[in-house]
Amino acid sequence: MNTAKRHIDALESRIGLMATLANIINIDRTRNGNEGEAPILNDYHYSSLIEAIEIVAESCYGELGQLDEKIEGEAQP
Repeated sequence: MNTAKRHIDALESRIGLMATLANIINIDRTRNGNEGEAPILNDYHYSSLIEAIEIVAESCYGELGQLDEKIEGEAQP
């Protein structure tokens, strides 16, 4: 059970990091409208990064669900 819990904690951390990266990308995209500065990245980079983040996040959530089920199954008598 401790191994499963460590996996869950690691996955949750990765998901949090992906969410933070997505937020940074969003902030970069809005620079032009808010501060008059040109964004650092272009649309090709944004769409590629966001798509990658979504794919990894979906796989992480799937794995989290499987680990949660395993933990619940081990806790049952």
